[in-house]
Amino acid sequence: MSDDKPCCAADALRRIRQIPINGVMTGITMLDESIATIRQQSLTSDSEIRTALMKKIKVYNYVPPGVEEAYAMAIMDEYRKQGAKKN
Repeated sequence: MSDDKPCCAADALRRIRQIPINGVMTGITMLDESIATIRQQSLTSDSEIRTALMKKIKVYNYVPPGVEEAYAMAIMDEYRKQGAKKN
């Protein structure tokens, strides 16, 4: 997985993954790359991980303020799922 920014719109589209947020399938650009980057930081607390993930996700995605908590919960779920797959 590459941590570089998409070179063009077509590359960005290939890096979108859909996850359920508040029961609605939502496309998140650079989700897998963001999770991989945060994993490399070896953060220990859920709070640190959550904050770092949301900061990274917001670089590539608009997160409406009213659903920021739902985004954070869904993204943390994906973070945990990917961790479980590796173990």
